[in-house]
Amino acid sequence: MDRITPGHHLYPGPDGSWRHSTPDGRFTRIRGPQELLAAARRLAYSADDEPADPALESEHGQALLAALIERGALTTAQERSLPGTLSVHIEGDNPVAQAVAALLPSGTRLAGGPVDEDAVRAADVVISCAGWLPDAHWQRVDAWCALNSTAWHRCHAEGLRFVLGPMSVPGRTVSYADTRGRLLAAADLPDELATHWAYLDGNTVPPVPWPTTAAAAVPAGLLVEDVLRWHEYGAPAAHDVQLVVDPAFAVVERHRVLPLPLTMPVGAVR
Repeated sequence: MDRITPGHHLYPGPDGSWRHSTPDGRFTRIRGPQELLAAARRLAYSADDEPADPALESEHGQALLAALIERGALTTAQERSLPGTLSVHIEGDNPVAQAVAALLPSGTRLAGGPVDEDAVRAADVVISCAGWLPDAHWQRVDAWCALNSTAWHRCHAEGLRFVLGPMSVPGRTVSYADTRGRLLAAADLPDELATHWAYLDGNTVPPVPWPTTAAAAVPAGLLVEDVLRWHEYGAPAAHDVQLVVDPAFAVVERHRVLPLPLTMPVGAVR
């Protein structure tokens, strides 16, 4: 059945013609028999189990629906099986991790605590909410997830901002190894960056300037939305994109991350 595409609208205008508005603010006038246009909107806005108006089975009705589909106003719903219960292991004891747990849907099977290979095996997805970048630990998590075909997402503090992902789905999206390799390749002084990561892995570091509960919900919401989109549709919302969130100024930056060439050893990236 054809349904309205998310973010689109169909409605009558004062001049007798109808309008189609798009999420990016474009408007198109639609002329045709009022009864057909009204029937098309009833179909587009109705629930999946409601029957279509017989008038839309006519030649003119089918032509109208085809034109609306071509313009992107209508989407043909695809049958798909409902995903099963999601099992999530949340790593971290901080405001972002707490907000992630609160935002996941009711019925999600939750586990917590440090991530090891047993935790990876038991979960559909791991969400690691770290303080400063735990580079050595995340390299191990990345390898465990790849070995067990477990998806995982991550967030860490960087200065006063928080860096998210990209979410890693083994065999389908970029890995943490890809991400760290690209960061080293783009750095003016890669040896200094690697030294900084090694320092952050140690115990002598200042406390993380965690945001307020309200601000922590921003990176947490982005993490959860990625996970839910992957669980339902097979791909995260921010596919192969690293997000940098500045809670103080409500700014989110996007940085595309490409996979490393298979022939390039990560340790040799310069």
